[in-house]
This record gives sequence, C-alpha cells and structure tokens, in this order.
Amino acid sequence: MAEQAWNGQTGGTHGMQRALVSLIHAVGVRPVYGIMHFWLVWYILVRPSVTRGAYIFHRRRGRNKIQSALDVYRSFYHFGKVIIDRFAVYSGHQFDIVVDNKERYYDKMNRTKGFVLLFSHLGNSEMAAYSMATPDKHMNILAFGGETPVVMAERAKVLAKNNIGMIVVNPGEMNHIFEIYSVLDRGEVLAVAGDRRMGDKTILCSFMGMQAPLPAGVFQLCATLHCPIVLTFVLKEPQNKYHIYTEELKTNMSLPREDQAAYLAQQFASRLEQMALTYPYEWFNFFDFWHEPDA
Repeated sequence: MAEQAWNGQTGGTHGMQRALVSLIHAVGVRPVYGIMHFWLVWYILVRPSVTRGAYIFHRRRGRNKIQSALDVYRSFYHFGKVIIDRFAVYSGHQFDIVVDNKERYYDKMNRTKGFVLLFSHLGNSEMAAYSMATPDKHMNILAFGGETPVVMAERAKVLAKNNIGMIVVNPGEMNHIFEIYSVLDRGEVLAVAGDRRMGDKTILCSFMGMQAPLPAGVFQLCATLHCPIVLTFVLKEPQNKYHIYTEELKTNMSLPREDQAAYLAQQFASRLEQMALTYPYEWFNFFDFWHEPDA
C-alpha cells in the first residue's frame, strides 16, 4: 500500500494562523519558538504517517532506533521554527540572509533567457523567493493550490511586493502547463520543487543508498527546452540567520532528452543528499521518500 501523501496544507485553523501572525508581530519569533515545545510532542503523536517518514529518513542516514526517535523530535522542532519564520515574514519580520555565489546568481538574473530555480523540502525554500527576486526579472513560483486560504493570501501579498507571482497547481487541472511554458518563453524565472511528487511519472535516482523516485516533469521540461537550472537550498542557521546556497546544474547536450532529464535529476539527488546529511534536522519531506507510488 502506498504511503499516505502530504496533503499540501499548513496545519491549524484559519483563526489560529491569523492569530499566529498577530502574535509574532506583537512579541517576535523567539518567544513563539518557546511556546512550540508545549504542543510539539502532541503533534508528533497524532501524526503517525509524517512521524514515520521522518524516522525512516534518520534510519537511512545511519542512526540507530533510539537516536532516530530522538532525531524525530529535533526535526519537528526545526520544522516548527521554519513554519513560524514563514508567518514572521507575513507579519513584517526581517531575517539576516547570506547568499553563496551571489554575484553569479544575479548575473543569471540579468540575462534575457529564462531559467528554473529548483528548490527542495530541505530547509525553508519559501525564504529564497523573498530574498532572491529582483525588480527587473519576474519570478513565478509553482505552488500547490490546496494550501489554506490564510497562507495563500499572506504569501501572495509578500510575493507581490518582491515582483513574484504564483502559478497555482490544482489537482486534475492542466492550466499550469501552459503558464510554465509562457513564463520561460518570456525570459522569466520559474521556481519549483524538485523533490515532491504531484503525479505518477518519476525518475529513479540514487539517494542515500537506495533508489528514490523524483518527479520527472521539471527535469524533462528543462531537457526539452534546454533551460538552465539553478539549484537552491535555504538553510536556517542559529539566531536570526538563513544561509542560501546556489549553483547551476551541468548539462550534457549530446544526450537524448530522456537521458538528459535523468542526468539532471541525478545531479539534484546527489546534491540534495549532501545537503541533507549536512543539515539533517532540516529534512522536511515527511513521508517515505523511497517509496514508489502504486501503479
């Protein structure tokens, strides 16, 4: 039986999410981090499917059963801090952000050709969008349409201030495909996750000693259009700081399209593995990442 997939929504009622924005605006993020401890154990106990996914990841990186169980708590604590930080941005809070290869990245932004900004569910990818857009090049984030109205509305307001729009993916609809081709044709940026499956078509890649299915769509798109991919990781550091790592994936134009897509996907998987082992408590893909969906 396939592992139950993440439903795409940030937890909590609309009122709770609105209250969280107001609370952060009033007291700041650090007191809210402290409050999180009171409900974190309960959250872990009532969400067995996502708890199991976090446990599997820590076992895959070589931790024993006891260590992995303790690591689950640390992972969810870091995840809670990242969620709070997202709402902190909605309330107007500013973070200290350091960008690696900043000059090379902005050189890419200044060119006329569009490219894909590829992120993952390691760290706080949403922070990259707020930090890496420019006034002269529009960015478009591929966003799951099943998020809560509060998150979608607050996110849209912050994104609009930074010259960023959303391409919303709704289950069963294909309109986003046409929008994706249009933004790249206009020389804009498409920001998309490379590690979260929304369909059945996958590319198997070596990841932490096993074969893991990655979504094929973005890699096949870039192989077809010869579109550059800039890989991005946004990791939370101590205090009020985030560290953004960027690098461009290599291409091999001599390969057929399907092989080129697989080549790009494996580069992503290898770099994701390196960063996940460096920042293990910021791995937030809370399901069995190595499970191939049922046919």
